[in-house]
Amino acid sequence: MPVRRFASRRPFLLSVLVTLALFGLTFAGRATFPRRPVGNIAKLPQKAFETPTGFDLILSDMKSPDTLFWALEILLGLALLLWAGWWGEAGFSRPSRWRNLRLLWFPLLVGALTLSSGAFISGPASLASGFLTVLVATLGEEIIFRGLLWRALAPAGPVRAVILTSLLSGLLVLGRTVTEGPWPEAVRLTALAVCGGFTYGALRWRTTSIWPVILAHTAFAFAISIATLGSVTYRLMMLLSTLGFIAYGLYLLRNQRVRADGGLMKPAPSRVR
Repeated sequence: MPVRRFASRRPFLLSVLVTLALFGLTFAGRATFPRRPVGNIAKLPQKAFETPTGFDLILSDMKSPDTLFWALEILLGLALLLWAGWWGEAGFSRPSRWRNLRLLWFPLLVGALTLSSGAFISGPASLASGFLTVLVATLGEEIIFRGLLWRALAPAGPVRAVILTSLLSGLLVLGRTVTEGPWPEAVRLTALAVCGGFTYGALRWRTTSIWPVILAHTAFAFAISIATLGSVTYRLMMLLSTLGFIAYGLYLLRNQRVRADGGLMKPAPSRVR
């Protein structure tokens, strides 16, 4: 297959090209849902000043450039995986070592600590909308970076794959956020993406499946999206989700013996009885 052959010969180039394609999808999404300035608010209909509720709120949040980008990201990742024949090798299978699911404790603990100061929930519709938005975003990121690109880069070693996929995901987040928002927010989100990638990549290797990674990433991202962080909680969360995630990811891949307790995919059952 063309994608498989190209990835085996030029895995890093494939990763860069896919990341560049995602930048293109970013601008396509923004062109589809442009943000036009309002010249005269008096001409706006009364409905424009009303806060959507219920299903309208969920639909309103789904109709955004970011959600369209994440949906296109998912479709691109799935299409390339199917084209390359990498569905199983990208981790879309059951974990082969169920005992390694205990390794999810650290990102789940950080998410729980993030919620220790409380959560802002305005209603069931807002909660559902926030969860769906986070789920689509994490699915898109994990399918591309811990699925497709991880499979391309992992034959050179899981540590190298962790570093490269983390940097590429951070580069994408930086490019997307800095063109629409202030620098401090762009830097914060980039740091979370890069550092989180160390833990998610290590979990991807140790569990031999992408599903636990999606679970941990979604739970943590959703906790951040609804948490009401105080000054102390915010500093603790940033420390644990940056330096803590880097340290935990490297700990999970600390030596050859530990790395042997993982792999790209669930091993095939032996034919010898």
